[in-house]
Amino acid sequence: MYQIFVVEDELLIRQNIRQMIEKMAGPYVFCGEASDGEMALSIMQELMPDILLTDIRMPFLDGFGLIRHAKAMMPWLKVAIISGYGDFEYAQKAIGLGVNHYLLKPVRQADLVHVIEEMAQQIDREKAAGSTASAGLKDEEVLGALRREFLSGLLYDEPDLGRMLEKAQSLKMDIVKSHYLVVIFSFDSSGADLHALKRTVQKTLDGGDWGLYLFNTADQMTLMACDSDKENLNERVYQLISILRHELQEICPVVTVVIGQEASRLGAISKTYHAAASLMRAVRNICAGKVINMNDASPEPVWPLRIASPFDDSFRQKLQYAVPGDVDKLVDEVMCSPEGEKFDSMLVRYHALYSLIDIALSIASGNDAEKPGEGIMERLGGRFDLIAATGSREGFRDAAGKILDFALRARDEGAKETDGYRHVIARAEKYARENCCDPNISLNSTARHVGMSAAYFSTIFSQTTGQSFIAFLTGLRIERAKELLTGTDRKLSEIAMDIGYNEPNYFSHVFRKAVGVTPKEYRARHSGQ
Repeated sequence: MYQIFVVEDELLIRQNIRQMIEKMAGPYVFCGEASDGEMALSIMQELMPDILLTDIRMPFLDGFGLIRHAKAMMPWLKVAIISGYGDFEYAQKAIGLGVNHYLLKPVRQADLVHVIEEMAQQIDREKAAGSTASAGLKDEEVLGALRREFLSGLLYDEPDLGRMLEKAQSLKMDIVKSHYLVVIFSFDSSGADLHALKRTVQKTLDGGDWGLYLFNTADQMTLMACDSDKENLNERVYQLISILRHELQEICPVVTVVIGQEASRLGAISKTYHAAASLMRAVRNICAGKVINMNDASPEPVWPLRIASPFDDSFRQKLQYAVPGDVDKLVDEVMCSPEGEKFDSMLVRYHALYSLIDIALSIASGNDAEKPGEGIMERLGGRFDLIAATGSREGFRDAAGKILDFALRARDEGAKETDGYRHVIARAEKYARENCCDPNISLNSTARHVGMSAAYFSTIFSQTTGQSFIAFLTGLRIERAKELLTGTDRKLSEIAMDIGYNEPNYFSHVFRKAVGVTPKEYRARHSGQ
């Protein structure tokens, strides 16, 4: 499937190109359009198209600016310019930006189809070939291996920083920055071609200045990124996550990511790596496909254990990201492990049960030290006969499951107040509802409103709500359109303008895609109801 995005400021030309694409046979999908480069960038960041067809002269951001920014966000993007200007200077600039084709207006359907098919074939060839051989590749391979060895030293050892800095200079690496992030990627290896996965990842990372990386195992990779600007670093990391997910969607659709706590010096890289690796081990099965940023989480709580308990730090970390349905599995894992033999002792069961209550209190209160339980201890004591529960393994197992289930449900009841993202998502949704009919609202403007970068906001919005921001915004507009279609006799062109679409034909296309019928058909079916 090849997704095609069109950018053209003249409505009739854009409509004609869209119709040509929709008539094409084969796996070609018209996924969206925009009338200027600035609007296009915002939408493309959500849709991640494979092919871009764009004009050059447009308001706000011209075609060349759009191509430069779009290819930085989406390195795989194939681009064809459709322009009324055949100047050599334009063509020369297009070549410099890596444009694949240059078509002159008016474009014929046969020419457009040929160009799109050729770009699709190029995408297929690049996927099949993996890394393309080039002059001096052996030198690059050696340099890459030395850089991975350098990163391994930072992650696993306690390096001599003076020697490491000299080595970095010899390897032509500028790594003296004020902000560092360690990012661990875990790839679901079930059914995946791990060789193809590694080639794809290497090709993506070697094609840009993303940072140092190495494969710790066949299905796990660690990357260290650094920057002197904290916001730029954060934006680059989330942009890379989006790019890798796109590139791996056919090979490995489930990629779990843990972003370690930010470090301000090279000497702290090892510590932040080990903390992130520990968290990945704890959550990779429970939070498969998620992005977990340790900088967003509450500080790790201290659980006051009375004696050593089989419910160790790994168990507690898993619980932080678990849902009630995970409880039985997690408790059984502990009780069936070698450590589980300790539960044969009534004394261990007694103290372990009270340690679970400490854990439950922390989870139920959202790890908020100012409200440690809010009467939850009394509620737990009233629900369970804790003394009787320690009389047998079976009784202990039943009580442990119920206590933790209770804690997770109590946590989820207060999630809207305690979830670090919920207030951000709520502000974004409120802003979108209040401004959904403004044609200038976009992913970028909403991200600015909530104080986040576009890539970061896009990730947490889709991860938290289960849909992209553009899909959410489109849904709001469609619902408003339905109200206007059935409750007024306004023209379709007027309704399109009322809900933020400057072009009635594009409004009809979006409405039909979402509802299954055209606006005119919807009005005919539902008027008078």
